[in-house]
Amino acid sequence: MRSLVKRVVELSILGHKLAVTSDESEEYIKAVEECLARTIEEVRGTTKAVATLDLALLVALNLAGEFVKVKTELERLEKRSGELVDQLEKKVS
Repeated sequence: MRSLVKRVVELSILGHKLAVTSDESEEYIKAVEECLARTIEEVRGTTKAVATLDLALLVALNLAGEFVKVKTELERLEKRSGELVDQLEKKVS
């Protein structure tokens, strides 16, 4: 559950310190940081990119691609669940 209290959480991403202000829990923000760190290491292991900006852009593309896939699947499931609800309502009526 989100809190109405803003908090500042210190992160380290690609060697850069970053202070994030959020109303999300510190645990949530740290989980996001860990996810990002894992993705950075995965991309770093599969590319020859050495520049921090290039690596960050490749990571952003990777995460955006995953987001689009998940969003598309969610939309498909929402449509299918709506169809199933309609079918159930017809059978019950």
